[in-house]
Amino acid sequence: MSDEIQVDSFYRYLISEGYYFDKELIENYLLSLKVKPFEILTGNSGTGKTKLSQLFAKFLFVSNFPDVEMSLTKSVWDENWGTIKRSSIKDYLPINEFGGNFDIFIDGMPTKGKIYLQVQFQYDDENLKKYFIKLSKDQKSCVFKLSTELINNFLNTEVTTFEDVITISQTANSCSYDNNGKKPEWTLNNDYYEYTLFPKGWFTGKIIVDGNEYEGRIRILGKLTYDKNKEIQSYLRKHDGKNVKIEIKADGDLFKNIVPKKIFNDLIYAIIPVGANWTDNTNIVGYHNVITKKYQPTPAFELIKNAQDDPINPYFLILDEMNLSHVERYFADFLSAIESGEEIPLYGNEETLKLPENLFIIGTVNVDETTYMFSPKVLDRANTIEFDTLLAKDYMLYDGDEDDFKGDIAYLQSPLLDSNVSKLNVKDLEEKLSEIKCNEGSLWDELAKELTKFQKDLKGSGFDFGFRVINEILRFMIVAWRYEGSPDEWNNWERYFDAQIKQKILPKLHGSEKAIGKVLSNLFNSCLKDRDNNKNPKNFNVTRENSRYYTSAVKLQNMAKVLSDQRYVSFIN
Repeated sequence: MSDEIQVDSFYRYLISEGYYFDKELIENYLLSLKVKPFEILTGNSGTGKTKLSQLFAKFLFVSNFPDVEMSLTKSVWDENWGTIKRSSIKDYLPINEFGGNFDIFIDGMPTKGKIYLQVQFQYDDENLKKYFIKLSKDQKSCVFKLSTELINNFLNTEVTTFEDVITISQTANSCSYDNNGKKPEWTLNNDYYEYTLFPKGWFTGKIIVDGNEYEGRIRILGKLTYDKNKEIQSYLRKHDGKNVKIEIKADGDLFKNIVPKKIFNDLIYAIIPVGANWTDNTNIVGYHNVITKKYQPTPAFELIKNAQDDPINPYFLILDEMNLSHVERYFADFLSAIESGEEIPLYGNEETLKLPENLFIIGTVNVDETTYMFSPKVLDRANTIEFDTLLAKDYMLYDGDEDDFKGDIAYLQSPLLDSNVSKLNVKDLEEKLSEIKCNEGSLWDELAKELTKFQKDLKGSGFDFGFRVINEILRFMIVAWRYEGSPDEWNNWERYFDAQIKQKILPKLHGSEKAIGKVLSNLFNSCLKDRDNNKNPKNFNVTRENSRYYTSAVKLQNMAKVLSDQRYVSFIN
């Protein structure tokens, strides 16, 4: 099935990875990133909460692999293979030159050696070969790109664990020289790959040349050379650099420098499992070690620093099972910083930590008896998105969805695009939303009426909402409108307002039947088209046809049923 899937959208990419989510849920998730850098994903264990954020980070990486302007060498169009310049892809594929020398022995003679890495590609298509020949005759270059599928195949490969001391031994049967004819270079055999993050062999997929796709493959090739040594050079000239025994010896930690300082998973995102014993923020930001007299960083701290150094790309800090401990104890500084923009004091250190605007914090919440309830302070500062459990038959018998996102896909999948919306105040919001028309007249007037209606439903319950929630809902409506093409008359606004009722208004609800029974009923009826008949949410047949805000009505109905059965309910039940 995956061979038929186009992975130019995140939705199609998820399917190619074997994950099936409701399209509206994905839209809500991506649009929410533009409005708020903090999201809470709630649902039963195994519903894909962590995986969705992980795969989105991965999708952004593989889908942004660069176009490489490639001049044509004879090998490209005559021998069906070529080499991609390291300088063109060093920021996208984890490929660095080795930063220092190490000991090598050539037929027992010691010297210092160096390894560098080369990216090679192959293709089989005769039409591509003819195209390369034509370009060569016309003395033209081409734009070369690796498909997301091919990069993804490479990144998914597991490799061997490092060892403390490494010895690689091989017989060099072939050798090439540099332009001066003095410095031999050997291709390393497969033993080399046991000690690097780069797996051996070819990785297949599509290569894209001037916009056209062809079957192809890539590999990372290790090349060995050494510092100038008159004795060895004289010896190798006699042997033409062939049939010599080469041994590479290095400390394992030193040898790790052959691979990048930051591998893919650490570069783009970090998944941090929250511990039940977390009582302060040191598990996230680290602390000053009084013994070493150095600051002791954490993976989360390193990710935040990476985001600071790379402001043009998004970074994702995923706090897995966030409510295993009291969130307010270890995350209070972050909540304040998200809201105020102030810096976080570092524990035992006079320095502070600034949360960069390209950092997104995703908290996952499993629903069971071992977890803690979030306080309104936490929920107020996040978009809370609920993940439903996929029916086994829908998962096992899934045969593909031909549809895709209906709006501006590039806009939707660029979390940093339009991020300034998160700073708009109510006057800015009024200026933009007042220009939009809907069936009921002015969208601004209609949103004001609807928000007031839900405020009144919550009045006296202790779950009312204020300026922060109102502004964030209005900001979400702006990015949703732009995602749908910024129409002058927007009659699909209720679908997105429905999402905000469920993400921003309902999550704080919890209590006994006496405390919130009437509130649930009022909110439920406000989600129906016919609001005046005081329907009982426990037995009313909710459909999209009779609902104005369908997903919120379904959620409220489920909460009302739990409340009736258990005498207590919360949003994350």
